[in-house]
Amino acid sequence: MRNRRGSGMVVALFAMMLLFTLGVSYLMVASSSLISAKHDALRARALACAEAGVDRAIQKLLSDPPGEFRTFHPSANPGDHTADNWYGPETVRPGESFKVCVRDGTGIFSGKIIITSKGTVTEGGATVSRTAKVIVTMHEENVSVWNNVIFGGVGQACRSINGNVVIRGSVHLLGDGEDFTDVDGDGRWDDNETYTDSNHNGRYDVGEPYIDTDHDGHRDAREPFVDANGNGTRDPALTVTDMAEEISGTANVGNNYNGMPADLKALLPPIDKVTYGGEQVDSLNAKLRVKHGKVNISGSATVGDPNTTGNTIKEPLDGVYVSDGFGGNKGAGSVYSDNGTGTAYDLGDGAVDMPLIDTGAVTVDGVTYPTYLDYLNQNATVYNGDVAITNGTPLSIVGPKGSLTVDANGNMTISGIVYIDGDISFNPAKSRITYSGVGTLVTPNSVDVHSDVVPAHTFPTTDALGLIAGDRINLATGGGDAHLTMGIAMYAQHQVVCNKQSDIAGTIVSSFYSMSNVPHLYQVPELANHLPPGMPGAEPIWIAGVTIESWQDVANP
Repeated sequence: MRNRRGSGMVVALFAMMLLFTLGVSYLMVASSSLISAKHDALRARALACAEAGVDRAIQKLLSDPPGEFRTFHPSANPGDHTADNWYGPETVRPGESFKVCVRDGTGIFSGKIIITSKGTVTEGGATVSRTAKVIVTMHEENVSVWNNVIFGGVGQACRSINGNVVIRGSVHLLGDGEDFTDVDGDGRWDDNETYTDSNHNGRYDVGEPYIDTDHDGHRDAREPFVDANGNGTRDPALTVTDMAEEISGTANVGNNYNGMPADLKALLPPIDKVTYGGEQVDSLNAKLRVKHGKVNISGSATVGDPNTTGNTIKEPLDGVYVSDGFGGNKGAGSVYSDNGTGTAYDLGDGAVDMPLIDTGAVTVDGVTYPTYLDYLNQNATVYNGDVAITNGTPLSIVGPKGSLTVDANGNMTISGIVYIDGDISFNPAKSRITYSGVGTLVTPNSVDVHSDVVPAHTFPTTDALGLIAGDRINLATGGGDAHLTMGIAMYAQHQVVCNKQSDIAGTIVSSFYSMSNVPHLYQVPELANHLPPGMPGAEPIWIAGVTIESWQDVANP
């Protein structure tokens, strides 16, 4: 019995030791699991911090001026960060931070942007870092009114462009309609409703008979509006039944200089070369944007052209953004664009507006002027009276803020801003004015062009002439006028009229266009960067987008 009791004690001790060992092992496993779980949690938080850094980098790329928020990186190895500049560290929350490197890619990443973001988390003496490398493509575009061949404002008579035009370059048509003051708060513009002036006092008195045209139960007086196009009538925004542009026959919108006269092309800088379909081709990077109104396409007219391999030009447009669609007997079937035909106007309200010069106060360099015309007047050499710039008749207007001289051979020299308080004309028909220098002619009235107006040297990088008219610019509208050749920047608040099959290189900005005999208009992309002084709406308007092409969790740098 005594021996059996001793053996029981041994068994009990052995069992206790086994349980103790199992308990210790369990505690060790549990502790290890807790440590591992904590480490995994820290790693997940560190990765989240790295992702926050990527988001910040993209935000900075989209908001900063083009080319900023980058670092020079001399190494072709994308994993070598020894020479990089880093943004940060920036704290996400206590114990969590990131730092970011953003640089232009090299080698196989040429043309792309490499974002490297290192997220770090520290907690309870433990520090964990993780790094994300993201390859993105940046899309930047200056949508200034001057980065087009035609920019159209409010339109007129249910159109933005009346007549056929051959266009090479970007077209941007708003068709917004004219602003007005909603005096009675009914949400619409009220015209002057007819009434019977029973007491012959020249105004409407309550109780006098009237015609309630809009059926709102009261007599409406004409509400004030901004007559942007100068036709004396308030024009509403174009609708899906209105034509922003109607093209037919030989008219089209193109993305290259195909067909441009050689003598005009020789006066312009070469356009961009891009890779398209594996080929290096010339491209104007042209886009068609129409905010309000339909684009009608009929006959052989096209917007863009089908891609043809083996040549040196890009035929399709880079993009088409038309909210109200296409009509005509060809419609969308004659549109050739990289993004198809189903994308609506992409800039929303207020991103780009028609600059008006005769209404609304402006502040320039800290000084406020009643209108933009007033700003031009006070920052120009002013001449009172009409000015005829005529080949064969010398002319000299010289002042501290601008000068204009013309010799007997039609050679014109321009600098600064010259404000003509009268009409401006270029004469005679079938002659040529050749200008040198960089300057702008301004009139609150109209400009009539009967002669060629061309630069002596490269337009616009060496010579650049701007025309600003508060009313109209009339191109070859005289009885004896012929085809014009021009290299110029033109702004007319109310209307631009062209009556001949002219060749015009540059940009035209106006509320409305009336074109006949199919003029040819060519965008000069460099003009947006080399504008003559004082052109309305000259400031660039940058929009940007980022496409993420790849994402990697990489070793910490």
